[in-house]
Amino acid sequence: MHLSYDQTIAFQAVAKHGSFSKAAEALFRSQSAVSIQVAKLEATVGRPLFDRTTRYLALTDAGQVLLKYVREIEGLLQEAVQELEDLDLLERGRLVLCTSDTTGCYRLPAILKPFQERYPGIDIVVKNATSLRTIQAVVNNEVDLGIATLAYLAPGIESIPLFSRDDVLITHPDHPLAHRRTIHLKDLERYPLILLDQHCASRRLIDDLCEKARVTLDIKMELSSIEVIKRFVRIDAGLSIVPSIAISEEIENGVLAQVKISDFQGRPRQKMGAIYKKGRYLSRSAQSFLEAMRGKAL
Repeated sequence: MHLSYDQTIAFQAVAKHGSFSKAAEALFRSQSAVSIQVAKLEATVGRPLFDRTTRYLALTDAGQVLLKYVREIEGLLQEAVQELEDLDLLERGRLVLCTSDTTGCYRLPAILKPFQERYPGIDIVVKNATSLRTIQAVVNNEVDLGIATLAYLAPGIESIPLFSRDDVLITHPDHPLAHRRTIHLKDLERYPLILLDQHCASRRLIDDLCEKARVTLDIKMELSSIEVIKRFVRIDAGLSIVPSIAISEEIENGVLAQVKISDFQGRPRQKMGAIYKKGRYLSRSAQSFLEAMRGKAL
Protein backbone atom coordinates (compact mmCIF):
# COMPACT_ATOMS: atom_id res chain seq x y z
CA MET A 1 0.00 0.00 0.00
CA HIS A 2 1.48 3.34 -1.06
CA LEU A 3 0.13 6.60 0.36
CA SER A 4 1.38 9.66 -1.50
CA TYR A 5 2.30 12.85 0.34
CA ASP A 6 -0.01 14.98 -1.83
CA GLN A 7 -2.94 12.70 -1.01
CA THR A 8 -2.35 12.86 2.73
CA ILE A 9 -1.96 16.65 2.61
CA ALA A 10 -5.28 16.99 0.77
CA PHE A 11 -6.95 14.61 3.25
CA GLN A 12 -5.59 16.48 6.26
CA ALA A 13 -6.75 19.83 4.87
CA VAL A 14 -10.30 18.55 4.30
CA ALA A 15 -10.37 17.09 7.81
CA LYS A 16 -9.12 20.36 9.30
CA HIS A 17 -11.50 22.69 7.42
CA GLY A 18 -14.49 20.34 7.21
CA SER A 19 -14.99 21.24 3.57
CA PHE A 20 -13.45 20.37 0.20
CA SER A 21 -13.85 23.94 -1.02
CA LYS A 22 -12.19 25.48 2.06
CA ALA A 23 -9.39 22.90 1.90
CA ALA A 24 -8.82 23.79 -1.75
CA GLU A 25 -8.56 27.49 -0.86
CA ALA A 26 -6.06 26.75 1.92
CA LEU A 27 -3.91 24.61 -0.41
CA PHE A 28 -4.25 27.01 -3.38
CA ARG A 29 -5.67 24.20 -5.50
CA SER A 30 -8.93 23.61 -7.29
CA GLN A 31 -11.71 21.80 -5.45
CA SER A 32 -11.71 19.03 -8.06
CA ALA A 33 -7.96 18.46 -7.57
CA VAL A 34 -8.45 18.03 -3.82
CA SER A 35 -11.43 15.71 -4.37
CA ILE A 36 -9.39 13.56 -6.76
CA GLN A 37 -6.51 13.23 -4.28
CA VAL A 38 -8.87 12.20 -1.47
CA ALA A 39 -10.68 9.75 -3.76
CA LYS A 40 -7.33 8.16 -4.73
CA LEU A 41 -6.40 7.88 -1.06
CA GLU A 42 -9.73 6.23 -0.23
CA ALA A 43 -9.18 3.78 -3.10
CA THR A 44 -5.71 2.97 -1.76
CA VAL A 45 -6.88 2.28 1.80
CA GLY A 46 -9.97 0.50 0.53
CA ARG A 47 -12.57 2.33 2.60
CA PRO A 48 -14.22 5.77 2.85
CA LEU A 49 -12.49 8.38 5.00
CA PHE A 50 -15.38 10.85 5.16
CA ASP A 51 -19.13 10.58 5.67
CA ARG A 52 -20.55 12.91 3.05
CA THR A 53 -24.07 14.35 3.13
CA THR A 54 -25.55 17.55 1.75
CA ARG A 55 -25.43 19.09 5.23
CA TYR A 56 -22.11 18.05 6.73
CA LEU A 57 -18.77 16.33 6.23
CA ALA A 58 -17.36 14.14 9.01
CA LEU A 59 -14.51 11.68 9.42
CA THR A 60 -15.31 7.97 9.43
CA ASP A 61 -13.63 5.68 11.95
CA ALA A 62 -11.01 4.90 9.30
CA GLY A 63 -10.55 8.61 8.67
CA GLN A 64 -9.95 9.30 12.36
CA VAL A 65 -7.32 6.55 12.53
CA LEU A 66 -5.53 7.83 9.43
CA LEU A 67 -5.67 11.47 10.56
CA LYS A 68 -3.90 10.55 13.80
CA TYR A 69 -0.94 9.10 11.90
CA VAL A 70 -0.90 11.83 9.26
CA ARG A 71 -0.57 14.41 12.05
CA GLU A 72 2.29 12.42 13.57
CA ILE A 73 4.04 12.26 10.18
CA GLU A 74 3.56 16.00 9.71
CA GLY A 75 4.98 16.59 13.18
CA LEU A 76 8.04 14.47 12.39
CA LEU A 77 8.64 16.41 9.17
CA GLN A 78 8.44 19.68 11.11
CA GLU A 79 10.93 18.31 13.63
CA ALA A 80 13.29 17.36 10.79
CA VAL A 81 13.14 20.89 9.42
CA GLN A 82 13.76 22.31 12.90
CA GLU A 83 16.76 20.05 13.47
CA LEU A 84 18.25 21.04 10.12
CA GLU A 85 17.72 24.71 10.94
CA ASP A 86 19.50 24.15 14.25
CA LEU A 87 22.67 23.54 12.30
CA ASP A 88 22.76 27.33 11.91
CA LEU A 89 23.17 27.71 15.71
CA LEU A 90 20.18 29.99 16.27
CA GLU A 91 21.13 32.37 13.47
CA ARG A 92 17.75 31.67 11.93
CA GLY A 93 14.67 29.55 12.61
CA ARG A 94 10.99 29.63 13.46
CA LEU A 95 9.21 29.21 16.79
CA VAL A 96 5.44 28.73 17.06
CA LEU A 97 3.85 29.46 20.44
CA CYS A 98 0.27 29.25 21.69
CA THR A 99 -1.23 30.87 24.77
CA SER A 100 -4.27 32.67 26.14
CA ASP A 101 -5.26 36.34 25.94
CA THR A 102 -4.21 36.96 29.53
CA THR A 103 -0.75 35.43 29.24
CA GLY A 104 -0.28 36.97 25.80
CA CYS A 105 -1.13 40.45 27.07
CA TYR A 106 0.42 40.51 30.51
CA ARG A 107 3.21 37.90 30.67
CA LEU A 108 4.56 37.21 27.20
CA PRO A 109 5.81 40.67 26.13
CA ALA A 110 8.37 40.80 28.95
CA ILE A 111 9.81 37.47 27.72
CA LEU A 112 9.52 38.04 23.97
CA LYS A 113 11.27 41.40 23.77
CA PRO A 114 14.66 40.37 25.22
CA PHE A 115 14.50 37.03 23.39
CA GLN A 116 13.98 38.76 20.03
CA GLU A 117 16.80 41.18 20.78
CA ARG A 118 19.13 38.29 21.56
CA TYR A 119 18.04 36.10 18.61
CA PRO A 120 16.87 38.46 15.83
CA GLY A 121 17.03 35.69 13.23
CA ILE A 122 14.30 33.63 14.93
CA ASP A 123 10.82 34.24 13.53
CA ILE A 124 8.25 33.92 16.33
CA VAL A 125 4.59 33.15 15.64
CA VAL A 126 2.17 33.53 18.56
CA LYS A 127 -1.23 31.86 18.30
CA ASN A 128 -4.03 32.92 20.59
CA ALA A 129 -6.24 30.28 22.22
CA THR A 130 -7.70 29.18 25.54
CA SER A 131 -5.59 26.93 27.76
CA LEU A 132 -7.67 23.89 26.79
CA ARG A 133 -7.23 24.64 23.07
CA THR A 134 -3.52 25.36 23.62
CA ILE A 135 -3.08 21.91 25.17
CA GLN A 136 -4.80 20.33 22.17
CA ALA A 137 -2.60 22.30 19.77
CA VAL A 138 0.49 20.89 21.50
CA VAL A 139 -0.93 17.35 21.33
CA ASN A 140 -1.64 17.77 17.60
CA ASN A 141 1.88 19.11 16.83
CA GLU A 142 0.37 22.40 15.68
CA VAL A 143 2.77 24.44 17.82
CA ASP A 144 6.22 24.01 19.36
CA LEU A 145 5.37 25.28 22.84
CA GLY A 146 2.33 26.38 24.77
CA ILE A 147 1.72 28.33 27.96
CA ALA A 148 -1.39 27.03 29.69
CA THR A 149 -3.17 26.17 32.91
CA LEU A 150 -1.61 22.98 34.25
CA ALA A 151 -4.77 21.68 35.92
CA TYR A 152 -6.14 19.90 32.84
CA LEU A 153 -3.09 18.55 31.01
CA ALA A 154 -3.56 15.73 28.53
CA PRO A 155 -1.48 12.51 28.66
CA GLY A 156 1.85 12.76 26.89
CA ILE A 157 2.42 16.42 27.76
CA GLU A 158 5.53 17.65 29.57
CA SER A 159 5.20 20.80 31.65
CA ILE A 160 7.39 23.34 33.41
CA PRO A 161 5.58 25.40 36.09
CA LEU A 162 6.24 29.11 35.58
CA PHE A 163 3.92 31.21 37.72
CA SER A 164 0.74 31.12 39.75
CA ARG A 165 -2.52 32.70 38.73
CA ASP A 166 -4.61 34.49 41.36
CA ASP A 167 -8.25 35.10 40.48
CA VAL A 168 -10.19 37.90 42.18
CA LEU A 169 -13.66 39.38 42.07
CA ILE A 170 -13.91 42.65 40.14
CA THR A 171 -16.67 45.20 40.58
CA HIS A 172 -17.58 48.76 39.68
CA PRO A 173 -15.99 51.09 42.31
CA ASP A 174 -19.45 52.07 43.59
CA HIS A 175 -20.76 48.51 43.93
CA PRO A 176 -21.82 47.42 47.47
CA LEU A 177 -19.11 44.73 47.48
CA ALA A 178 -16.33 47.04 46.28
CA HIS A 179 -15.07 47.92 49.76
CA ARG A 180 -15.10 44.39 51.17
CA ARG A 181 -11.71 42.83 51.89
CA THR A 182 -12.93 39.31 51.12
CA ILE A 183 -16.15 37.62 50.06
CA HIS A 184 -17.41 34.05 49.76
CA LEU A 185 -18.69 32.60 46.49
CA LYS A 186 -22.02 32.23 48.31
CA ASP A 187 -22.18 36.03 48.63
CA LEU A 188 -22.29 36.34 44.83
CA GLU A 189 -25.49 34.34 44.31
CA ARG A 190 -27.69 37.47 44.39
CA TYR A 191 -25.64 39.48 41.89
CA PRO A 192 -25.39 39.16 38.08
CA LEU A 193 -22.09 37.65 36.91
CA ILE A 194 -20.19 38.07 33.65
CA LEU A 195 -17.76 35.18 33.17
CA LEU A 196 -15.51 33.64 30.56
CA ASP A 197 -17.25 30.96 28.52
CA GLN A 198 -17.02 27.26 29.31
CA HIS A 199 -14.27 26.65 26.75
CA CYS A 200 -11.82 28.31 29.16
CA ALA A 201 -9.92 26.33 31.80
CA SER A 202 -10.30 29.15 34.34
CA ARG A 203 -14.09 29.00 33.95
CA ARG A 204 -13.99 25.26 34.51
CA LEU A 205 -12.10 25.82 37.75
CA ILE A 206 -14.72 28.35 38.92
CA ASP A 207 -17.52 25.92 38.08
CA ASP A 208 -15.76 23.13 40.00
CA LEU A 209 -15.39 25.34 43.09
CA CYS A 210 -19.02 26.44 42.91
CA GLU A 211 -20.15 22.83 42.68
CA LYS A 212 -18.11 21.88 45.76
CA ALA A 213 -19.42 24.91 47.67
CA ARG A 214 -23.00 24.27 46.47
CA VAL A 215 -23.15 27.74 44.97
CA THR A 216 -25.35 28.66 42.01
CA LEU A 217 -24.17 31.83 40.31
CA ASP A 218 -26.50 34.06 38.31
CA ILE A 219 -24.49 34.16 35.06
CA LYS A 220 -25.95 36.82 32.78
CA MET A 221 -23.21 36.85 30.13
CA GLU A 222 -20.50 34.48 28.91
CA LEU A 223 -17.69 36.04 26.89
CA SER A 224 -14.39 34.86 25.43
CA SER A 225 -12.32 37.96 26.25
CA ILE A 226 -11.25 39.35 29.62
CA GLU A 227 -10.80 42.77 28.02
CA VAL A 228 -14.47 42.79 26.97
CA ILE A 229 -15.53 41.54 30.41
CA LYS A 230 -13.68 44.42 32.08
CA ARG A 231 -15.55 46.91 29.89
CA PHE A 232 -18.91 45.55 31.00
CA VAL A 233 -17.92 45.58 34.68
CA ARG A 234 -16.75 49.19 34.32
CA ILE A 235 -20.30 50.21 33.31
CA ASP A 236 -21.69 48.22 36.28
CA ALA A 237 -23.35 45.60 34.08
CA GLY A 238 -22.29 42.85 36.47
CA LEU A 239 -19.46 41.32 38.49
CA SER A 240 -16.72 39.05 37.25
CA ILE A 241 -13.86 36.82 38.36
CA VAL A 242 -10.60 37.40 36.51
CA PRO A 243 -6.81 37.06 37.03
CA SER A 244 -5.46 39.84 39.22
CA ILE A 245 -2.64 40.51 36.77
CA ALA A 246 -5.19 41.56 34.14
CA ILE A 247 -6.59 44.49 36.14
CA SER A 248 -3.57 46.26 37.66
CA GLU A 249 -4.00 49.30 35.39
CA GLU A 250 -7.73 49.60 36.09
CA ILE A 251 -7.19 49.29 39.84
CA GLU A 252 -4.48 51.95 39.75
CA ASN A 253 -6.76 54.30 37.80
CA GLY A 254 -9.71 53.65 40.11
CA VAL A 255 -12.10 52.43 37.40
CA LEU A 256 -12.46 48.95 38.91
CA ALA A 257 -12.31 47.48 42.40
CA GLN A 258 -11.02 44.03 43.34
CA VAL A 259 -12.01 41.77 46.23
CA LYS A 260 -10.36 38.54 47.31
CA ILE A 261 -12.51 35.40 47.27
CA SER A 262 -12.04 33.36 50.43
CA ASP A 263 -13.03 30.10 48.69
CA PHE A 264 -9.93 30.47 46.52
CA GLN A 265 -7.58 30.97 49.47
CA GLY A 266 -7.85 27.44 50.81
CA ARG A 267 -7.04 25.67 47.55
CA PRO A 268 -3.70 25.10 45.81
CA ARG A 269 -2.77 28.10 43.70
CA GLN A 270 -3.61 27.70 40.04
CA LYS A 271 -0.35 26.98 38.22
CA MET A 272 0.48 28.18 34.72
CA GLY A 273 3.37 26.69 32.83
CA ALA A 274 5.17 25.97 29.59
CA ILE A 275 4.03 22.77 27.89
CA TYR A 276 5.35 20.64 25.05
CA LYS A 277 4.71 17.19 23.66
CA LYS A 278 6.62 14.35 25.27
CA GLY A 279 9.17 12.85 22.88
CA ARG A 280 8.92 15.72 20.40
CA TYR A 281 12.19 17.14 19.19
CA LEU A 282 12.61 20.63 20.64
CA SER A 283 14.52 22.98 18.40
CA ARG A 284 17.30 25.07 19.86
CA SER A 285 15.06 28.11 19.54
CA ALA A 286 12.36 26.31 21.56
CA GLN A 287 14.89 25.21 24.18
CA SER A 288 16.29 28.74 24.43
CA PHE A 289 12.80 30.16 24.81
CA LEU A 290 12.05 27.69 27.61
CA GLU A 291 15.14 28.91 29.40
CA ALA A 292 14.02 32.51 28.91
CA MET A 293 10.62 31.66 30.42
CA ARG A 294 12.25 29.91 33.38
CA GLY A 295 14.18 33.11 34.01
CA LYS A 296 10.89 35.01 34.23
CA ALA A 297 9.14 32.41 36.40
CA LEU A 298 7.40 33.81 39.48
